[in-house]
Amino acid sequence: MEVVSAGSSHTAIISLGMSCQSSRQIRTSLDVLSGALGEPFERERHFFDGLITPVGGMAALFEDDFPLFTRDQIEPGPGHPTWLPYGIRFLHHFRVEDEDADIDAHIDEELSRFGYLRDKFADLANRRRVVFVISNSQNNLTEVAVETEMGSIAFHAGEMNRLQTAVDRFLGRACEYLVVSYPDRHGGITHPELTVLQPDHSEWTGDKAQWRALFQDYFDRPHRLSFAV
Repeated sequence: MEVVSAGSSHTAIISLGMSCQSSRQIRTSLDVLSGALGEPFERERHFFDGLITPVGGMAALFEDDFPLFTRDQIEPGPGHPTWLPYGIRFLHHFRVEDEDADIDAHIDEELSRFGYLRDKFADLANRRRVVFVISNSQNNLTEVAVETEMGSIAFHAGEMNRLQTAVDRFLGRACEYLVVSYPDRHGGITHPELTVLQPDHSEWTGDKAQWRALFQDYFDRPHRLSFAV
């Protein structure tokens, strides 16, 4: 499974989770992004591409100035290695392929990987345009939430506002936020760039046609910025 975000020399389109679907659909829409924006987009790996990232935990992470995890903050569960106190789950790390997770065996490797990606994220402050994609439309996210004791996966307006405010403050600039959800998961939020998808039958990847259409619609419109203060 390859899940990566995308970028050009001027623009970055980056997943903020809360699961792998955001980065997967960015990757499969490179031609749409390039055509709509008139610049060649390439795959870019970023910190949150393959993580399960509860919105409230992400907000707290950026409010704390986005520190890198330490060994004592990574717990073996529930379900998968979990970064406390932020509740970020590593479903695809601290392991080799399908082996069971072994935090101690892989901690140095993961600290090196994520330290590099954390610095790369901070460098987004220098891009002319940064668009973050946040989605909870991955079908198996319900199962993952039960397995990892995440609780509700529905969006909450207060948490979304906190996240945008904290990310903008961390980067020292206003960014754009494209929010994607399902009819029973958007939590009644009134985000100006909320797209509600019709449920599909994929396990985790999502409906490519709906995602390509929402990217085309969004990037065909005039540049817009975060509503977070």
